[in-house]
Amino acid sequence: MKLLQQLLEQVQVQLLNGCLPVLVLAVTLGAPVAWILGDYCRILWIRRKMPPGPFPLPLVGNFYDIPKSKPWIEWEKWSDVYQSTMITLWNGRRPIIVCNDIWSISDLLEKRAAIYSSRPHFVVMGDMMNMSKTNQVCQVYGDAWRLHRRLTHTIVGSQAVRNYRTDQSNESKVLMRDLLQHPEGFEQAIERYSCSVVSILGWGRRIDRMNDVVAQVAMGFMEGVNYVIPGLYIMEAVPWLAKLPAWIYPLPSAIYNGTNHMHRYFAALCKEAATSEKQDNFSKRLVAAQDEHGLSDEDISSLTANMIGGGVDTTTSTTLTLILAMCVFPEVQKKAQEELDAVVGYGRYPDWSDEDSLPYIRAVVNEALRWRTVTILGGIPHAPIRDDEYKGYLIPKDTAITGNMWAIHRNPRDFPEPDVFRPERFLGGLEMPYPNKRGHNAFGWGRRQCSGQPLAEQGLFITVARLLWAYNIQPGLDEKGQPVELDIFAYTESENTRPEPFKARFTPRSKETEQIILGDAEEAREALRYLDGDTKITMASVAR
Repeated sequence: MKLLQQLLEQVQVQLLNGCLPVLVLAVTLGAPVAWILGDYCRILWIRRKMPPGPFPLPLVGNFYDIPKSKPWIEWEKWSDVYQSTMITLWNGRRPIIVCNDIWSISDLLEKRAAIYSSRPHFVVMGDMMNMSKTNQVCQVYGDAWRLHRRLTHTIVGSQAVRNYRTDQSNESKVLMRDLLQHPEGFEQAIERYSCSVVSILGWGRRIDRMNDVVAQVAMGFMEGVNYVIPGLYIMEAVPWLAKLPAWIYPLPSAIYNGTNHMHRYFAALCKEAATSEKQDNFSKRLVAAQDEHGLSDEDISSLTANMIGGGVDTTTSTTLTLILAMCVFPEVQKKAQEELDAVVGYGRYPDWSDEDSLPYIRAVVNEALRWRTVTILGGIPHAPIRDDEYKGYLIPKDTAITGNMWAIHRNPRDFPEPDVFRPERFLGGLEMPYPNKRGHNAFGWGRRQCSGQPLAEQGLFITVARLLWAYNIQPGLDEKGQPVELDIFAYTESENTRPEPFKARFTPRSKETEQIILGDAEEAREALRYLDGDTKITMASVAR
């Protein structure tokens, strides 16, 4: 019996040793699988109460359902498919509500601004670019955001930007000369003008060359806004991928290191500009406020770099849109020039003092902002600070709320024949009711509205008025000398969209006009000379 008992014990030990790895493997695999299934059931339960949308998969949600090119076009169609102006997508485990009409998003982001003024969590644009806590566009609603907003308004608020009208006016005259002398490079000329105005405000230094290094780096930094497009990066859907070692997945580290390099560059620029003897600029104020408010170098870097996005993209892209529209809709150009001739005449440039007497020019600007809105997704998504309910739908806390401007500003109910460029929509009241007096939402909504709006609107008025006063704008010519056919839907795929490169001609409206363009540009250039000078800061000098 004793021998039999020993044999049985040996068999039991051998069985146990054989099963143990299987048990460990089962627990190792079973726990994550159970968590995934449990979390997926939670998502499906919440989804029942939210606006309709495509059915999500475990872990990745609707990542593979979202088109990788211009998804806003497909989202507009989904409203018809799901019979709802609000569509729910799942970016991995996190919901996104896309609003395809102005009324729902206005109800949420403007009428309930006290709830919907925060931001969702951004993996790529926030964490990987080191901007979740240091950049106004990514910060959650709170004291840090209020401080950034208040500091920004000291330089681009509606009253503050008036102090820079002289510089902006002079730069626009230089732009008119550039269009005369180098019409084939009109896109670069407009971009230089826009960047220079913002650089004067931010660093007290103008930009005189198309290939200025500061402008190039700043514009490259602002390309990060594309990271908010849902479905663009799998890391937003599966955040743990961003934590993988670089030897397995190098992209997260590349983005993080590249962004930190840019942060060091802009911080160094600010500190250099703060010691400049030139006119007051944003950098001087920020460096002076650094100790008082506990601002980090990353805070300062973000605050100044953001001005490029707020003041350059809108001005440049909308001006290019205006040129495209004038080529395609010459009757609008004729009406605008008739108003300019009656009010301004032929012997001088339009000025801001003419604004109240030029309602059609103002309507042209508003229609350009509406017709092909630069921020095609209404800027950065908002998020509620608590669970909310709207029209019977649940909107969970931290849900990303995105406005599809492609659908909103082209809704035929609000804008009949939406692809026709018709400034009359903004004269004597809109054709249809609209939630705000401006008649469009090109600068976003509520408390997170674009800080650079006053600067952009001020610049657009003077640029558009002078452009139409100075030139007849027509389509460019092909190799046979015939006007090219222009496509009004040929726009880039970025979140801050602009027309694809196209050909246009700029013909001075008279000999007298040409003389004014050249003469005034020379005087303007001389007046701006005190803002000349190259920075000593380079990307290489701040490398670590």
